[in-house]
Amino acid sequence: MPQTPRQLLERFQQAMLDFSPDALADLFAEDAVYELPFLAPRREASRYEGREQIRAGFARARASPHPSPVVGFRDVRVHDTADPELIIAEHEFDAVNHATGESFTSGSVLFLQVRGAQIIHVRDYADILRLSAGLGRLPQLFEQLQNTDHV
Repeated sequence: MPQTPRQLLERFQQAMLDFSPDALADLFAEDAVYELPFLAPRREASRYEGREQIRAGFARARASPHPSPVVGFRDVRVHDTADPELIIAEHEFDAVNHATGESFTSGSVLFLQVRGAQIIHVRDYADILRLSAGLGRLPQLFEQLQNTDHV
């Protein structure tokens, strides 16, 4: 059954809150693409091609010592585009640094494209500076930026 981009966005956000790699990956088409263009230049992928790469990438994140920092979404603003399969969603998210117990807020802009009942492309422009600061990882971020050929 076809779903609107807004419905899939809600399911996407819930899968992120549940930190469920399977629930998240199951929203995507087999040949979908998930991009994180602002991800700090590091060894992990900033682009997943295909549902199984998406599943594996989020499973690796889930297996990390800390659970997802995201505990809620707010100030969600969805913008329709001339393409009925594509929306642009802005949101703030509440998060917690599990190492310190401190709460913080970050944000993201998502370009989410669907076809039928599946997501075919996400471009996730997360605010890496606020996220890194909230997680106490700014020094590592700056070190990564200094030690990369991508800058």
